[in-house]
Amino acid sequence: MEQIHQIYLNSLGIAFFWEKEEGNIPNKVQLIFKEIGLFFSITELQEFEYLINESIAKNSCCEGCALRNSNCKFLLKTPLYQIDLSVSMDELNKIKDLVNGTLFRINMESYLNGEGKN
Repeated sequence: MEQIHQIYLNSLGIAFFWEKEEGNIPNKVQLIFKEIGLFFSITELQEFEYLINESIAKNSCCEGCALRNSNCKFLLKTPLYQIDLSVSMDELNKIKDLVNGTLFRINMESYLNGEGKN
């Protein structure tokens, strides 16, 4: 049976590495949020972070709208050009936290394990 190695968790979802008998699947992260599962390389995850920030910037014109955080849906592109998501601003911010927290933990573990040291 496959196990997981949790990287980061928030109120919307979880990010983890799949563990095989020989260890983690290298450089691939599973993100689960809402009813969606996305399996990204680290590079794709970094690109997703950029796309999230781009979507937040594009939709900042709605700052004064009282319904902005719950009822309005925004298009969120993914590194998988075939897949775009429709999310609320609240969900978008939670996805941002999930991705940022995941990348932070990956970078921290990489540094602590000697991969980022000179």
